[in-house]
Amino acid sequence: MTIRLLVLAAAGVMAGCALFPGLTTEAEPAPTVAAEAPSAAAEQARESGEVAALLAYYQDLLGLPAEELRREYQQVSQGFSRDRSELGRLRLVLLMCVPGAPWRDDVKLLALLEGSPSRKAAPESPRRQFVTLLQKLVAERQREQKRADELQQKLDSMIDIERKMRERQSKPK
Repeated sequence: MTIRLLVLAAAGVMAGCALFPGLTTEAEPAPTVAAEAPSAAAEQARESGEVAALLAYYQDLLGLPAEELRREYQQVSQGFSRDRSELGRLRLVLLMCVPGAPWRDDVKLLALLEGSPSRKAAPESPRRQFVTLLQKLVAERQREQKRADELQQKLDSMIDIERKMRERQSKPK
């Protein structure tokens, strides 16, 4: 649920930024070639559209029955093996982020994100921001899982100690 809210919040922020391409938080130098500005803006708008489509795709994935989700994962995984496109990579990443999916593998997921060409894009690139967000969410999930595992080990140890104490108390003297 937290990941879904963060992804939707990120989409809203990115969509909002796309509506006002002239507004920036830092002073940027004017482009030296007039033709570069429209293409950069067009690229950013295209990427914003791709990110919005990916977020809608993720929302659709969350509503799929398990069997359809499995077929979608197989299809996208095979497609990415053949194609290696950035959009294919990001679709596969989103499929791997679906809660409760049996193919969830954070190590592979982080490797896919690390290998993303979008990581080397300009900082204002919506795709780069999306990949960075996903990396942070996966890393946070790993930290939370590690903490949960540690707490479970402590709980199991305490239960074991309690069981041993009861056994000692129940032994006749």
